Amino acid sequence: MKAKIVFLLLIIVIIANSCNKDKFTTRPQLTLKSVSSTRLVTGQTLVFTFDFTQKSGTLDSLYINRNSLWCDTSTYHSSLNYKVPSFTEVNNQTGQLTINFAYNTTSSGAVEINNGTCNVRADTSIFKFCLGDKEGHFSDTVKSPKIVFVK
Repeated sequence: MKAKIVFLLLIIVIIANSCNKDKFTTRPQLTLKSVSSTRLVTGQTLVFTFDFTQKSGTLDSLYINRNSLWCDTSTYHSSLNYKVPSFTEVNNQTGQLTINFAYNTTSSGAVEINNGTCNVRADTSIFKFCLGDKEGHFSDTVKSPKIVFVK
C-alpha cells in the first residue's frame, strides 16, 4: 500500500514539474511592478517600474500608448517609441526598466507629457506598454491602472 502511495506522489510531482513554463522565452516578458501615483498634479513626475525577462537577443524599444478617457488625444502625443537603454547581451536576461513622465514640466531624463488643449477638466488616461527586441519579437501588452491628471 505504501509503495502505491509513493508511486502516486512521484507521478504527481513529475506531472507538476513538467507543466511549469520556462520564464525565459523568445518573446520578451514584461510585468508592471509599480506605479508611483495614480493622481498627478502639474509638476509631478509619474514613474512606471517594470520587470522584464529575455531569453536571447537585444532589447530595443518600449512602445508606449496613452489612451485618454476624456480628452481628445489628437492634441498631444498618444504613442511613443521609447528607446530602451543599452544592456550587455546575455542569454536568460532579467532586469528592471523605469520610465519617468514629467507632467506639465521639464525634468532631466523624463518624457514630458501634458493634456494638450484639454483645459476644461482633469484627464484620466490608461497607458499601454509593449517591449520589443531587435529580432522583431514583442512582449504581451501591459496596461497601467487609471491615471488621473489634475489641472
